[in-house]
Amino acid sequence: MALLALENPEIATSQVRPDQSQLPDPPSTTRTAIPRASSATEAESDIFLIMKEERESISRGLGNEQPISQAPSNVYVVTDEDIRHSGATDLPTVLRRIPGLDVMQMTGADFNVSMRGNNQLPGNKLLVLIDGRSIYEDAYGSMFWTTLPITLPEIKRIEVLKGPASALYGFNAFDGVINIITKSPEEIKGTTIQVGAGERGTVRAAGIQAGTYNKIGYRLSVGHDQNQQWRNGNALALRQSKVNLLTTYELSSSARLTIQGGFLGNNRFDGQVYETLTETTDKINSSYAYVSYDRPNFFIRGWWNQWSHDAEETVIPSLSKFFTITDPTGVIVKSGVQQSESSGDLV
Repeated sequence: MALLALENPEIATSQVRPDQSQLPDPPSTTRTAIPRASSATEAESDIFLIMKEERESISRGLGNEQPISQAPSNVYVVTDEDIRHSGATDLPTVLRRIPGLDVMQMTGADFNVSMRGNNQLPGNKLLVLIDGRSIYEDAYGSMFWTTLPITLPEIKRIEVLKGPASALYGFNAFDGVINIITKSPEEIKGTTIQVGAGERGTVRAAGIQAGTYNKIGYRLSVGHDQNQQWRNGNALALRQSKVNLLTTYELSSSARLTIQGGFLGNNRFDGQVYETLTETTDKINSSYAYVSYDRPNFFIRGWWNQWSHDAEETVIPSLSKFFTITDPTGVIVKSGVQQSESSGDLV
């Protein structure tokens, strides 16, 4: 309440002042200017910054929102406006702007994101959520950052919780939590098309159609991404397409049912990179289904994730004398081995 008593410079200058000609002449004495502790602009900036924090709310993947100024942890929020102004073409590039995050790009397609100095190959101590749904790859606990099943225009905000949160979120939250919140059909109503291209064969394209009809809302999005390798400009490092569909139904003024699903198909991924091995992936497929029921201070969520990939693993040349790759029967494979993995979650 004390902040409301501070004088706003814009309001002060707009007030009607008495006519100077009607005031008595000041005495002819020498005056010394007293320096101000801070300028009016700085005071105004601080006040509006605090007011912005009061208006900005976060959910941290827990359903109920609260002002960021009341969050019991160190939280950094990136809005959709920040994403547009950044000019980023992928999510890891957006996260580079956040203080305290370590973003390391290994190849033209593979990224590692971590915090608290725990960046490693691969990074597996940071929990990543999309609308409260965990999306890490179960076999290693790591993330394929460029194969997330969403497009950048769909993102409403990104909440980054810095610091250990395993007691609340599980083992993957040892370093922190990144919660990506997407826009509802009401917030992105209409048609959105975003296309971009750049050097090294970079292509980013996304199309979104969203709308509402009575109590039903929908959001359909498609996307395509590709770019070339660093070491070979004639070879692809990434090529993938994705599709997502979200539907909502307003059960009442305070209750909503959400059903969402999506698929991502990737036929080229240059990575992942490990301490002793490198992968060249020919095919990655991932799909998911998500259902949630939300009320004030109460929600129920269930989801299923599926992930599979075929990759050729090779030993890093400097360590090739110390490691040998074999197939399941024990036969030595000099050029690598093809592997397939799949996993599913039901929560």
